[in-house]
Amino acid sequence: MTWDLVLKAGTIVDGTGMPSFKADIAVKDGKIVKIGLVNEPATQTIDATGLTVTPGFIDVHTHYDVQLDWDPLATPSIWHGVTTALVGNCGFTLAPAKSEEDVTWLAGMLSRVEGMSKAALAEGLKFNGGSFGDYWSRFDGKLGINIGSYVGHCAIRRYVMNDDASEREATAEEIAAMQELVREAMKQGAMGFSTSQLDLHVGEDGRGVPSNHASADEIIALCSVLAEFDRGVVEIIPRSFAEGYNDVDRQLLKDIYRVSGRPIELNILLPTPQNPMAWEKTLEFVSEASAEGIRLHPQFTTNEMGLFLKLSDTFVFDELPTWRKILTSAEPQRSKDLSDPKLRQVMREEFDSPIERGVQFEWKGLVVKDSNSQQQLVGRSVAEIAEERSADMLDTFLDISLADDLNTEFTTVIDDLGKEFINHVVKTAIENPAVMPGSSDGGAHLASFVGADYTTRMLTDWVPETMTIEQAIWRNTLMPATVHGITDRGVLREGAAADILLIDRAKLKAGHAKLVHDFPANTSRYIVEAEGYRAVIVNGKVVLEDNQPTGALPGVVLGGS
Repeated sequence: MTWDLVLKAGTIVDGTGMPSFKADIAVKDGKIVKIGLVNEPATQTIDATGLTVTPGFIDVHTHYDVQLDWDPLATPSIWHGVTTALVGNCGFTLAPAKSEEDVTWLAGMLSRVEGMSKAALAEGLKFNGGSFGDYWSRFDGKLGINIGSYVGHCAIRRYVMNDDASEREATAEEIAAMQELVREAMKQGAMGFSTSQLDLHVGEDGRGVPSNHASADEIIALCSVLAEFDRGVVEIIPRSFAEGYNDVDRQLLKDIYRVSGRPIELNILLPTPQNPMAWEKTLEFVSEASAEGIRLHPQFTTNEMGLFLKLSDTFVFDELPTWRKILTSAEPQRSKDLSDPKLRQVMREEFDSPIERGVQFEWKGLVVKDSNSQQQLVGRSVAEIAEERSADMLDTFLDISLADDLNTEFTTVIDDLGKEFINHVVKTAIENPAVMPGSSDGGAHLASFVGADYTTRMLTDWVPETMTIEQAIWRNTLMPATVHGITDRGVLREGAAADILLIDRAKLKAGHAKLVHDFPANTSRYIVEAEGYRAVIVNGKVVLEDNQPTGALPGVVLGGS
């Protein structure tokens, strides 16, 4: 017997949470065939002495659907050890789509809500319409990592209701038609159904995205389709998630589980200024639901916090109606409105209003990161500049932006007390066995933040003080695989797919967010690089070696298996 690949003398952390051990691993035809002492020859042998050998990481919340058309490695996630990513979250997919026009509309929604460059989409997207299966069959033999996708509520709604999807609730006949589309997508390999109803989610036409107009009965009916299959997950962000879920949304989640019987993936546990303890309410609700036999899995993240924004392209003010209307308008009207004193007063009142917003910050925590024409302001906060100018802080923010054609970049800065509190939230989440790591949002919000570093930072920032290396690897691998019904990945055992990482823990680290121009149409995005991943192996093939791509593209579309 000649193996395709043998990893010699590594320290195995197998993903189960069991203690690590030293062994060899033999791979044949993309599968792990033997773990133990391997003496037979191999086409490729890698000396893993001194390295930690783990399953490839699984990122359950990404939006790489579009990026894969030009980036089959799904960077930067693969740099941080991700060998399987789930896409189509939050109700946003490009399929099914009846026509090229609908694809264009859905792409515009993604551009606005998920911060994907419209220019990059126009140049890089290669899909012109079709079914869920049509979208993913395009990637056969063209992926560097494994991809599983939900079918998104917005595309389903748009397909059945056309423009009315962004205007009203559905009729019984329309709901039945949507159920059939969900059923078809599941047969074509969807990992489940995703939806959201956040007021923050607004399309480029200024209207709430289609899923925001759905009734509870519609959502429950669509989720009920999953009961017809022996697999599938519901991914949902209800309106009140930032409040810790109100009574209406708690009942919605219970009803979804009642009709589907499938695990429900919830969004990130994160304190907000108006609801700093909402995450505790969420955990209490998860525990109560668990006592009733309901499977709810919120997420936590360990990525480096911070937000970037510029008024030429941002979503962070979309819950404020006047801001949203102005910032979705074209130039020169946008700049004209931002200069209008009367409109500024309305904007000021909205900014200072007590409504719950998904993204909030104080002016003292908003710092100029980069400016084409005002380098003397870089590194200074809006509050500091306003005080120097004896000016109002909102006026100062808008004036700085206008002086730079709205291209001044700002970043939020979290003080030490804020970091300490966030660390407390993360530590509490880590100690709760129902909470998954995730919410990298890889492929989305490219001009606002990057969260793909969470997998690396779990190992560097939280091991061994808060959890063991075995626990951290389980969190990144077998736990998300189990929740999502991925039976042959997330663990190192005979018969499993050979998705494997070789990690030099002494050198392992994540960098800091930096802006690069490497997307279609020379558009930019924020990335975070990593060190310490000696090899990233997908289905038995080395895809990255010391951070360098080998050219291998062995990834597969998971097909809901």
